Amino acid sequence: MAAWNIDVAASTSTIKATAAQVEGVQPSLEGMGKALEQAAAALPGEAGVVLAALNDVVALKLAPAATEVVSRSENVITSTAQALNFYQQGDLTMATAAQRSAGQVDQHPTTAPHGGPAKLVRD
Repeated sequence: MAAWNIDVAASTSTIKATAAQVEGVQPSLEGMGKALEQAAAALPGEAGVVLAALNDVVALKLAPAATEVVSRSENVITSTAQALNFYQQGDLTMATAAQRSAGQVDQHPTTAPHGGPAKLVRD
């Protein structure tokens, strides 16, 4: 059986740091989009083919890929945080259940076969 020993505090810290990094991607993507718009605006009027290609790169490749990266990253972070929370709650639940059941162990005194003092036997 697998044994888990997860450092919840360190894991939470890592999740928060990763979430902050993903949040930092969005402004960069917006900045990249504005830079591409400025590049397109700087093209001379006769560069329609270049402008169309640049628009296609942004609209068909960069924007969907960037959105996908951010979305998947957010999903991974959310799912990891949720799994960590379930782990932590499960650990606490198991500890509480163990404490409760430890106080409920049925113990019956019995006489030792040699007639000596009684010993406890658990059911």
